[in-house]
Amino acid sequence: MYKNKTNLIILISGVPSAGKTTISYELLRRINCFRIVQETDILREILRGYNQFLVESLPNIAPKIDYLAPHTELLSYNKAKSQCKIMKNSIIEVINRQNRKQISTIICGVHIIPEILYEDINSTNVKYINLYFDCKEDLYSHLKTRDTDKYGKKSVEFLYNMNVKLQNNFSSLQFQYPHMFTSINVGKLTVEETIDFIIDFLEQ
Repeated sequence: MYKNKTNLIILISGVPSAGKTTISYELLRRINCFRIVQETDILREILRGYNQFLVESLPNIAPKIDYLAPHTELLSYNKAKSQCKIMKNSIIEVINRQNRKQISTIICGVHIIPEILYEDINSTNVKYINLYFDCKEDLYSHLKTRDTDKYGKKSVEFLYNMNVKLQNNFSSLQFQYPHMFTSINVGKLTVEETIDFIIDFLEQ
């Protein structure tokens, strides 16, 4: 059983259907000292609203400003990076607050891009976890359980490409900082098996 010795900040990345939210809540169930912060999702919605305001108020300028994609649009890796850059300072503030309160915390989302965050968020109590797929078939089997209008078969190629780019960049960081980064191929793992991998990583 995992024993929390220090307050930890866990940042979980991955494409839609990788299981970020499911894994976060299962970690919370297994390790009740954690809390899940969903404020970053609120920030994304506020920024989307601001983007829409610009489109309606300044139609000649707003199209040139790539703040956030609409909620219905699948994110490319570059757009996810853009979101992360916009939100980085706010994410840092959330982490600083949780550290001050000594609260172990999980933050997850498609906008969590480690290559953007790690230079500013790299203290010894921060761990990065990337959930990825090593083949399109596994990604599609997970996507089929999601919103079929948004995540149909046509989206597999797009999301898999993002998945590969995220994992390639993550692997480079993991090679340099194995104590801080780990990636898990979730394609054929159960939730319980994924949680076991994460707990082993946290105990290192």
